[in-house]
Amino acid sequence: MQHLLYIPVLLAYVAVTVGHLVPWIVPAAVRERLRALGAAGVALHVVALGADVAVGVLRPGLPEAVSSVSLGVMVMYATLATGRQKALGLLLAPLGLVLLGLGLVVPHEEVAGLQQVQGVNAWLPIHLTLLFLGVAGFALSGAVGALYLYVHKALKAKRFDVIARLPSLDWLDQTQFRAMLFGFLALTLGIAAGGALAVASFQQSWVMDPKVVYTGVVWLIYAAALQSRLIWGRRGRFTAWVSISGFALMVFSLLGLNFILSSSWHGYVG
Repeated sequence: MQHLLYIPVLLAYVAVTVGHLVPWIVPAAVRERLRALGAAGVALHVVALGADVAVGVLRPGLPEAVSSVSLGVMVMYATLATGRQKALGLLLAPLGLVLLGLGLVVPHEEVAGLQQVQGVNAWLPIHLTLLFLGVAGFALSGAVGALYLYVHKALKAKRFDVIARLPSLDWLDQTQFRAMLFGFLALTLGIAAGGALAVASFQQSWVMDPKVVYTGVVWLIYAAALQSRLIWGRRGRFTAWVSISGFALMVFSLLGLNFILSSSWHGYVG
């Protein structure tokens, strides 16, 4: 990665994270502009990530993948963290910062299957963009789900002073559902685009690739959760826990599974 381009992005995300986690050490003028600072970091992040992809000749690796998820998380933060929803910054800003930090330090590993793609296949950027949008949607769903559980617990304990500063359970439930649905639709289209990429580029069978099977299982989990809500009305804590566990599975897929399956299409190679 072109690390110098990421220095201002990193500084912006650090300032936003500190402003949410320990606001008393941040000047009031900065606290009032945390969302704007996050949006500025997002704009710089887009430039830096674009430079990375350009230098890599449209063959992104692990650092770019992690950085893309960080970007998606911070876009969600800059979009939603206003008013009583500022509490989302307690979860989204640190997550975006940690992911960006990981992207800056992990070695550059490329997905093995990309080495077999001849030239620049138009399905590749579509596939990757949709998948990263899906992960970003699941990240927001997981963060909102965690906040839902906290507010639910505070409500049961009758901590009304805490509840007054946080989003309502109804808003959290609706936002968590919409974020999960967005992530699910993006993941579905991303899987379809990946299939088109594989058909156009690979000479061997890819259908039973372990990463494809794993992603299919995660897709089924989210599909079942959405159907449970739409058909049987399961919501609230149930979907909150699904959102948290589902995002954990996606993080494992991104940061762990590709190394374990180093001999598969999706395994990382140096």
